[in-house]
Amino acid sequence: MVKSFFKFLLIVVIAQIITYYFAGIIAQLVLGANQFYPPYPTAISYLRDPHDPGLQLWILPAQALRGLLFAFVLFPFRKQIVEWGVWRGGLAIAGFVFVAGYVAASGGMIEHFVYFKAADYPVKFAMITFVEILIQTLIMGPAIVYFDRRFQ
Repeated sequence: MVKSFFKFLLIVVIAQIITYYFAGIIAQLVLGANQFYPPYPTAISYLRDPHDPGLQLWILPAQALRGLLFAFVLFPFRKQIVEWGVWRGGLAIAGFVFVAGYVAASGGMIEHFVYFKAADYPVKFAMITFVEILIQTLIMGPAIVYFDRRFQ
């Protein structure tokens, strides 16, 4: 059980990190998220410059921590998710992470529309982020199930 948990944990952490960077690159280069970050003149005032070396030091550990937390929450359901297969189980993981981790999360998308001033909140940025996280989770979920089945 312990060995199985640590394998799962490692798979989830690695999947979180890789898909985070992949979806982020798509958001920056294809979806136009870069226009909302410094040093662009249209940058949102509370966002840090993603090229700042101090910020770069925290991205990898932050994503590893996220993956660790996802692994802890998902592990009790691992057996059922894996039995569902790569696509169905992967979509279950993707749905959970997307909804609980972004849309319904405290400080997530729903609260942005409640607490942020409509005039100051860039809806385009919210939509880009929505698509970015959807892409990430739709890749991450099936990847977790695929690699978990392969390495367990």
